Amino acid sequence: MESEAPRTKILFLTRAEALYLDDALTMITLPDKDMPNVAIPMMGMRNVAPSAMLAVPPDLIDRIGMAVLLTTAANGVSEAALEVDIQELYFLREAAVSTVKFLDEPVGYSLKRKIYMALLEDDYKDSLRFAKLMKDMETDSGITRNKVKENFS
Repeated sequence: MESEAPRTKILFLTRAEALYLDDALTMITLPDKDMPNVAIPMMGMRNVAPSAMLAVPPDLIDRIGMAVLLTTAANGVSEAALEVDIQELYFLREAAVSTVKFLDEPVGYSLKRKIYMALLEDDYKDSLRFAKLMKDMETDSGITRNKVKENFS
């Protein structure tokens, strides 16, 4: 029987990453029944300002909030575990702008790497193995080519 891929992944967030995500996300709200359909997508509790790029479910906000508390406490941890499902990883990916630095840490870049590693870990490992295999073949054929050249010189 095949084992099913985990439904959730764990990201370990630094203080800067947790604070950045907390600022970059807003809480999604349920629309008012009288609201026109065009106004429903991506509604947040606050206007989505440049610092709040995406509306997400309240439980994700709570989990990020716990990461903020754990990493900013006087006797806190250097990294807090954030359990997320695949859809939430894609939400976080949208909020992680790769060029952003926060508290002198390249949070956008580090979040992108963590998120993509969580999403693509198995494929990434396979690609690395394939790349190494191709490089080894290249090296082997290079040695063979050099030996052949020596024999014909």
